[in-house]
Amino acid sequence: MPFNTITVGGAVTPTVIETYFSHYLHRKPLRHKPTAHISYHEGLRLIRRFLAFASVHTVEELQAFTQQWVPNPRWVKTEEVIIPQEHMEESARLLQSQLGPEGLHKVGGKQWWQWRRNNSPLKAEWVEMRSDFEARKRSGKQGNRVMLYVHGGAYYFGSVDEHRYQLQRHARKLKARVLARQVSKLGTRFRD
Repeated sequence: MPFNTITVGGAVTPTVIETYFSHYLHRKPLRHKPTAHISYHEGLRLIRRFLAFASVHTVEELQAFTQQWVPNPRWVKTEEVIIPQEHMEESARLLQSQLGPEGLHKVGGKQWWQWRRNNSPLKAEWVEMRSDFEARKRSGKQGNRVMLYVHGGAYYFGSVDEHRYQLQRHARKLKARVLARQVSKLGTRFRD
């Protein structure tokens, strides 16, 4: 079976409907549980069903599905950036200094987590509400609220596009700019 929006929708829709009715029919036993809120209950069941559906597909199919382009709403401003190599080197130096020899030993050394192919740029995307961006530009100030967003997926599936709704919600609620690393588009599992 193909792995696309239609097949995923077909796989999860019965779960969403069943959870909706089940939630309201069995409200009292849920009262003191995290699933007391319908959005949490639906989200949890939806993710479980998606993972069950995804488990019968290849990693490459999962990557292709989760790396689809998603349009930005007009009220969200995005800007793609490339992190300069000297900033990555300085960040690595600061992390090594902060961890110290014992901390570096605990995380597996000082090289494995810095690995990147030669000439492989580290791309990221700034996400912020357009109204906040325009207010920041009018004031002439840089802005003092920034959030670094590190999404799940072990960097072998998922993308900034897939997480943009979450990113824009954080940006809106925090009145902040959110920076998220972009994952390489398709290819092998260990492309970066």
